[in-house]
Amino acid sequence: MKRGHERQSRTGMHGWLLLTLLLAGLAGCAALPPVPEDQSAARAAFLERAAELEAVRHWRFVGRLALELPTESWSGQLNWRTEDRRQVIDLSGPMGRGGGRLVLGGDRALLITREGDRHEAADPDALIALVTGREIPVAGLDYWVRGMPRTGVGFDLRADAAGQPRRLVQDGWEIVYGAFEEGLPVAMPMSVEIDRGDIRLRLTIQRWQLTPVESL
Repeated sequence: MKRGHERQSRTGMHGWLLLTLLLAGLAGCAALPPVPEDQSAARAAFLERAAELEAVRHWRFVGRLALELPTESWSGQLNWRTEDRRQVIDLSGPMGRGGGRLVLGGDRALLITREGDRHEAADPDALIALVTGREIPVAGLDYWVRGMPRTGVGFDLRADAAGQPRRLVQDGWEIVYGAFEEGLPVAMPMSVEIDRGDIRLRLTIQRWQLTPVESL
């Protein structure tokens, strides 16, 4: 019994660590809404929405997320915020177990675990390779959670007439979006599912805060 508990604890630790690193770049797959007949117009509206998001210098959200791998799973609370030119991601598991802080900015990516261990690399992709030994491109995650493509890289898109993405494929990841929250400077996704091979990341957002450039 004790040995099984230890094995489960180690598995959970590896799960949250991989999940934290995936966020450096993160309910089953719902049916997609009908595709607008004119996807060129939908794509133009999507790019216009992305340009509006570029004007949002400071943003923050809190929510819940879950990571599913073939041999393990992990879930926890997430607080992701921008501070000047850096991003700070705080992650904690049930009852405060597991988790840590990820700081991105400048020419470094730094992970600090709750146990005080520090892991540092030049960028998120290098950090995840250093800690997990897996080559997983994650540099686009901070774009995808906001419902926009990573700049300078091609993508496939299905969007609605308002330019809100429903399905985005980029860097080998498939990102499926649920409902969007209106009443903000830009409508923001409230549920995101990100898949690549045997990795599935589900994100449910409880609250967004956006501060456009002109409001600063």
